[in-house]
Amino acid sequence: MIFKSWLTQRLAPYPGARQFIKFSIVGTTAAIINFSFFYFLQRWFGLWYLHASVVGFLVSVVFNFSANKLWTFRNRETGHHVWRQLFRFSLVMVTGLTINSVIIYGLTERAGLDSNLSWLFATLAVTVWNFSLNRFWTFKRRI
Repeated sequence: MIFKSWLTQRLAPYPGARQFIKFSIVGTTAAIINFSFFYFLQRWFGLWYLHASVVGFLVSVVFNFSANKLWTFRNRETGHHVWRQLFRFSLVMVTGLTINSVIIYGLTERAGLDSNLSWLFATLAVTVWNFSLNRFWTFKRRI
């Protein structure tokens, strides 16, 4: 509690930094959800790994969208606006996935980096990309 109060106080003048930290927490949680579904559907239920991957991705996207909308960006829009946001969010996610794959491939196959290091660089770049687009486009406050 003391750390949370101290951190909240220090970040108060920087709402973008607070949102980025929340965005990162949500993203990490979504990754854990994604992997958990992937792993358990495969190992416990014998689902083909590609099907398990799709289910895990879809469940994590629903969590990711909801948590970022309500907690990270505190966006309370309802009705047809939510569908527009969901479309934009999905577009950002698919674009981020594409960028991530291109960076990993390029750094691993073309630059000769270890794939784990390539994954780290790609993840950092796409996190900034996803955060920026979701903050200023997907969940932009209407005036």
